[in-house]
Amino acid sequence: MKAKEKVQGFVTVEEAIEMDYETTKELQLKHLNRERTLAGDSKYFVKAEDCYFTDYEGNRHIDMIGAVGVVTVGNNNEFVWNEIEKVFRSKQYMGAIAYHNIAAAFAHNMALLSPGGQLTKMGTATGGAEAIEGTLKLIKLACRNKPGKTRILACDNAFHGKTTGAVSVGGKEKWRMYQHPLMECVDHVPFGDAGVLEEYLSKGCYMAFYVEPIQGEGGIIVPPEGYLTQVWELCDKYDTYFVADEIQAGCARTGKMWAVDHEGVVPDCLTFAKGFSGGLIPFGGYICKEELYEAAYGSVETCFHHTATYQENGISAAAGLASLEYILEHDLISAAAEKGEYFIGELKRIGEKYPGIFKEIRGKGLMIGLETYETPEAYRLQFGDYYADAFEKSVKKIYETVNG
Repeated sequence: MKAKEKVQGFVTVEEAIEMDYETTKELQLKHLNRERTLAGDSKYFVKAEDCYFTDYEGNRHIDMIGAVGVVTVGNNNEFVWNEIEKVFRSKQYMGAIAYHNIAAAFAHNMALLSPGGQLTKMGTATGGAEAIEGTLKLIKLACRNKPGKTRILACDNAFHGKTTGAVSVGGKEKWRMYQHPLMECVDHVPFGDAGVLEEYLSKGCYMAFYVEPIQGEGGIIVPPEGYLTQVWELCDKYDTYFVADEIQAGCARTGKMWAVDHEGVVPDCLTFAKGFSGGLIPFGGYICKEELYEAAYGSVETCFHHTATYQENGISAAAGLASLEYILEHDLISAAAEKGEYFIGELKRIGEKYPGIFKEIRGKGLMIGLETYETPEAYRLQFGDYYADAFEKSVKKIYETVNG
């Protein structure tokens, strides 16, 4: 008996693929998060390919945000899909109680590509926020025998995800305001200020310092030149683990494999997600130095303290493995650097031609942020006539930008 015959109203995969806009909207609003409509937006794309979206009315759109930073290799990359299918067709064992060849190969390649080739241990996750949670447990376990090391330090305006631990480490009040009580062991310092950072680290109580090499959701904020080098030196000086959150900035996006590579620094731990599965499968994790990992999980007593049913999943690892292969073979690292330099140059030229639109153009590679003046003209350029007209009617922001 078919599932539709057993459960009235059941929707099959084939039917879901062909579902029209109105039915999709109805089920979305009935069963899922309403952020897409409550925030004043309602899109329905029926196709995504390379750097384009096609909506249900047949209009083609350029994807300027990489599907929120996850499609470094383009939407529905055929090479990545084919490699995933190879693993699927080979009928790999996907359970959590055996060695995993695909995951092991991915971890090996990540170690080779890590800053200085020194981050040789990996923990996997299903996304960025979960990766951050994994590092929090890693750090706490590694510091369990360090008297006085009881606190975490992070940055104002930072974004590390929306789980409780990630929000605690994050520095954006709009995500923290309704989530108390949060972790009470976290303090925040201004991003890019090495002087204040040293004031805090010198207290000797911090297990780790979390920092985005370039703040993403906070507005594409690039720190002063040399800041990451100072972070590296200060963390070493005060016996504090340096955790670089590369979830948004990593995966070749800035013209380097990792954003920390621009200064040649080697953090103790680094988180990754988003672009590392080609945007096809939930995937993320962290890589760290062997001594940090062994301090946390190098004993029978602690090795089971952070495990998960889908850890080291072969299908997810295949997506990561294929994405890395595609990035390297198509030289996307150099492409991001070259295209980013061109794009930023052209934006600056436009800004000079039309003053009063762009307040600042910033970024590295293809991780670029445009800060506009809050005027109807700037909003018309940024969002079109609808939002500009709304601005003129005193609606300051219908749909928030990344900096909110």
